[in-house]
Amino acid sequence: MPKQIKKKELTGAEKLGCAFVIAAMGLGLVFTVAFIIFIPSIDSDSESVQQVKSIALGAGYVLFTLAAIASGILCLRAYRRSDQGGDMMRSFFSFLSAFMTLLCVRFMLALFFSGLGETETVKKIVGDNTYSEFIKNQGASFACLVIGLSVMLIAGVTAIIKLAKR
Repeated sequence: MPKQIKKKELTGAEKLGCAFVIAAMGLGLVFTVAFIIFIPSIDSDSESVQQVKSIALGAGYVLFTLAAIASGILCLRAYRRSDQGGDMMRSFFSFLSAFMTLLCVRFMLALFFSGLGETETVKKIVGDNTYSEFIKNQGASFACLVIGLSVMLIAGVTAIIKLAKR
């Protein structure tokens, strides 16, 4: 009769790291859905609706970025304790996702303050261009945001697989 190979139990640090990666992935998916729903109509509704949408997008952006940084730190801590390569990969992907979303902070600040009606602040952020020109020229920032969200999706799927296998 063949011997049964026991799978190594996950440590608390590994479970916590995976849980934060999954939470960051969930926040990223919620932020993506909100971004797709709110952006086309952020300038067309009443002022109070614009403010709510701007605050929701700003909060989603900040929460996702902070969750990505936290999951990167926790996965790095789990890697140092368990020496599992998957934890290092999730940590790298989390930090990469946070970095990519931080690259588009100017774009998000312009959207946030525009929705709040703070025209002077928007003029400072936009610079010499008009707001509409600035938004049209933010393809690279939008691409960074999409890449950051996609990378976190990959890290989240690997965390789900790790927790499901053990």
